[in-house]
Amino acid sequence: MAFRLSLLLLLFASAPCLPMAHANERVGDATYLYELKRYARAVNRLEKEFVSLIEAAPGEERFDLYWTYNHLTGTWVQVDFLHTLLKRSVAASSYSDESKTRAMLRGQAQFVLWELDQAITDLEQNMPEVKRPKLLRINGALRSLLSEVRMTVNRLLANQCARTPCAAGS
Repeated sequence: MAFRLSLLLLLFASAPCLPMAHANERVGDATYLYELKRYARAVNRLEKEFVSLIEAAPGEERFDLYWTYNHLTGTWVQVDFLHTLLKRSVAASSYSDESKTRAMLRGQAQFVLWELDQAITDLEQNMPEVKRPKLLRINGALRSLLSEVRMTVNRLLANQCARTPCAAGS
């Protein structure tokens, strides 16, 4: 009994000397990280199919497909950066680092929502010209995936803004 009491006293006495644990992961962060990673795998699969369609397409159609592919790649780079910012905010070692990263995360999430809206609209507007069944299927799968990503990013942004108010008009 005396040993346990001594150990307990030693623990309390040394507590001020020990570094404080800093937990940054917020409720929902793990879910958003998982979902964004899952979407990245799905995008990679669709990207391979899309590239094979580009390679098999005739001249004029190939140009349009490349344009769409480049636009989608640009959109996905922004989603990937959002994922990176979320990982950085969870891994931040201090409150001020986390606060700065979370602010960047909120701004990036707003931009990603805009990018996703543009990409979805472009895919919808280019649909009437598409006649090949495989391209129609990939186009539909891409629009569906981008819509799912948009819902995740929207939830992430709402979660971030609930903790720290976002800028007006967002």
